[in-house]
Amino acid sequence: MNNKVTISSFRFLIFTPIICLFAGICLLVTSCDSAQERQSKVMTYYDLKEFIESQVPILNNEKPEVIKTMSVSGKNETRTSGDVDWKKELELFIQADINKPAYSKSYSISKPDSLTVLYTLKPGESLPVRYLKIEMDKTSGTPLMIKALLRSENKLYQSEKNIEMHGSVQDSQWHLNSYTIKGYQKLATMDKKSFDVIVRVQR
Repeated sequence: MNNKVTISSFRFLIFTPIICLFAGICLLVTSCDSAQERQSKVMTYYDLKEFIESQVPILNNEKPEVIKTMSVSGKNETRTSGDVDWKKELELFIQADINKPAYSKSYSISKPDSLTVLYTLKPGESLPVRYLKIEMDKTSGTPLMIKALLRSENKLYQSEKNIEMHGSVQDSQWHLNSYTIKGYQKLATMDKKSFDVIVRVQR
């Protein structure tokens, strides 16, 4: 009986420090991961993705009427609608976001004035967003103008998209006024197909 108690006590003395050590290592790893996660969230460039995504539910709720004029290879068409999937509609502007950890050293930053910031792709880099320009509202700090050039190419395909968005601030609320998408697509075995989209938002 005494022998069993002694062995049990011995096991307790051996395993308790091991368990505590293991728990300490887990806590240390978790702390390091949290620190790395916080560091990865440090914003190098303007967070365009977050801004656009924050406006999507507002636009979906307001359902403003839009007038969209589309031109594809010289053929024009105009449509008016209040039923718009805004997440899909503004997807190209989300794609123009460059605030990603992998891009943190890929763009030069300049400020033509106190309310404008210009991000330009550095020589030798081959990312799709070639430049991004944002003009801010003086009071709210939200974008009044967003302009970007997206370009991609390989042996089989070439694409270029010039996108531009204009907004305004009224009663501390940002409003989308208009946006344009101009560019072309070209397959190696086909002619270049140009397109031009102009959207005006009615309030």
